[in-house]
Amino acid sequence: MKRFNQTLCEKLAKIVDKSDSWNEFIKPTLMAYRITKHFTTGVTPFVLIYGWEVILLIDEMLSMMIRDHIIQIIEEISHIRE
Repeated sequence: MKRFNQTLCEKLAKIVDKSDSWNEFIKPTLMAYRITKHFTTGVTPFVLIYGWEVILLIDEMLSMMIRDHIIQIIEEISHIRE
């Protein structure tokens, strides 16, 4: 627990630069910590607690963008072959 508190304080210190509003960043910082894969376990703390991985909106958007890009490439390849 002591190590976690140190990590949390370090992350908050990086985000909040000479501001008294550090408490506004606790929840986002905790979320970032919980969904970051840890070197020692190889998984995120979220997976260890809940048994499934978080799917963020940005992940879904990137997945859709990649899928659309692949479809576009496949369509272009068929035109190039002709």
